[in-house]
Amino acid sequence: FSHHCPEEFFIAGIKGVVSFAILVNINLWLTWIIFVIIPIMVVICKVLNKKMRETFMNQRKMIGELNARIEDSLLGQKVVKAFGQEQKIVNRFDEINNRLEKASVKAIFFSSLTNPCTRFVNSLVYAGVGILGAYLAIRGRITVGQLSSFLSYANQYTKPFNEISGVVTELQNALAC
Repeated sequence: FSHHCPEEFFIAGIKGVVSFAILVNINLWLTWIIFVIIPIMVVICKVLNKKMRETFMNQRKMIGELNARIEDSLLGQKVVKAFGQEQKIVNRFDEINNRLEKASVKAIFFSSLTNPCTRFVNSLVYAGVGILGAYLAIRGRITVGQLSSFLSYANQYTKPFNEISGVVTELQNALAC
C-alpha cells in the first residue's frame, strides 16, 4: 500500500456516501436496482477470493518444494553422481516444475477473473438502471436529464468496488507469500 492509502479509502468512502445520497434523491426505485445487484458482486468476490487464496497458497507451496529439491540436488551433487541418480533427479524436478506451472496458471487465472467479474456486475447495474430508467422516463416519472445524472452517479457509486477488488487480489497474493 502507498502512504496515501488511508486517505484514498476515506475519499472513496465519502464519494460513495455522497453518490448514494444523490442516487436516493434522484429516484428511489432506480437506487433499489443497485442494492439488488451489488450483493451479487460481493458474493462473486468472496468466492473468487477464497479460490485465489487456495491457488496462491498452492503455488507458494510448489515453489517451496521446487526450491528444496534444487537445494538438495546441488548440495548432494557428488552423491547423486556417485550413484548415477542424475536422470532421477531431473525427472523429479520436471514433475515438480510441471505441478508448479499448473498451480501458477490456476492462480493467475483466478486473480484475473476478479476485475472482469466486478465490471460485468457494474454493467448489469448500468443496464438495469438504463432499462428501468427509460421505462420511467417514457411514463413521465423522471426526466431524461435525471436518468442521465443517475447513470453517472451510479457509475461513481460502483467504481470503488472495482478498485477494492483489485486491492484485495493483490492482498491475496501478498498473504500467500
